[in-house]
Amino acid sequence: MVEKIKAENFAVYRKENEFSAWPRNCGVYKYKNDEIIVGFLTRTCYYKTREEVAHGYSPADCSSRIVQMRSKDGGKTWDEPKKIIPSMNLGYSTLEQVSFLEPKEFDFKNPDFMFIAIKNQVFFSQDRGHNIYGPCRLPTFGYDTIWPRPDYVIRDDGALILFGTVNCSDGKEGKPVAIISKNKGISWELFSYISYEKNDYMQIMPSGVILPSGKIICAVRCQRYRHSYSFWAECYVSEDMGRTWNFLSRINDIGSPCHLLLLEDGRVLASYGYRSRPFGIRISVSEDEGKTWKNEFILRDDGGSWDLGYPVSVQLDSGEIFTVYYFNNKNDKIWQDGGVRHIAASVYSL
Repeated sequence: MVEKIKAENFAVYRKENEFSAWPRNCGVYKYKNDEIIVGFLTRTCYYKTREEVAHGYSPADCSSRIVQMRSKDGGKTWDEPKKIIPSMNLGYSTLEQVSFLEPKEFDFKNPDFMFIAIKNQVFFSQDRGHNIYGPCRLPTFGYDTIWPRPDYVIRDDGALILFGTVNCSDGKEGKPVAIISKNKGISWELFSYISYEKNDYMQIMPSGVILPSGKIICAVRCQRYRHSYSFWAECYVSEDMGRTWNFLSRINDIGSPCHLLLLEDGRVLASYGYRSRPFGIRISVSEDEGKTWKNEFILRDDGGSWDLGYPVSVQLDSGEIFTVYYFNNKNDKIWQDGGVRHIAASVYSL
């Protein structure tokens, strides 16, 4: 059963001459007193040609940058964006030009800790992102490259498990892994394979949570190589603190990438983009540690095209959920395979 949930939807950041997207790739953080930090990529875009909205497009002015915006009132108001990673750090072919810093120890259990991981690089902060140390090099463990996102869990013993993806035998991204640091970020090891190489679809962008029982569950984006809009989310479980993994459930029929959030009442929330008509953002809830997923709820179905999603959810001090994503509206006056790509959010109760 699918039903629409009552939500307050609003824009976090929108510029009519910019393409702003992918908060899931850039990090979203919730701190005490409803301070929220949202990271996303933005670049100049005038929506005149299809090339401008292609995801591989690199403007000649190198305007691409990862920025962060900060709210101190649960998303009601936002500071101006702050650039944290310049465009030269974003391309796969430019990593040899990056000046990496020597690793040093960080307190993963500090309540103001922030960790950013993107394209073979990691960044750290101990003060909610006001001062960021990095980039530090993330090893590729013998693979061509590694695609991490800022999605991680911190175990009781202080180890940080970072979820990422390595390339398959054909060089394509498609095999989800867990990476671990047990010495506060000084070094990293390839810890375990969440799943193994598939013949007909890729598995990328794992998102994990540690449950009160001690199990770790992880949602994985699954997508057919030859049918790019045929995608869904699968859930895997580890009962030995991330050392080994087994398939647990399929979260949905359609929708990904999927982000998992452990709610205060012990339920698990899955939020994901819905890139089939009607385009939008959806959620599901599990009450049994990810074994089954209850009714699918529609947060929004007013998207203008498939080019939206990558949500991340946090729980506010009030118990409400704040879900942030990138979006384009179907009634936008500016149009190029969808409306202006911008960062939007929904606040709602379950």
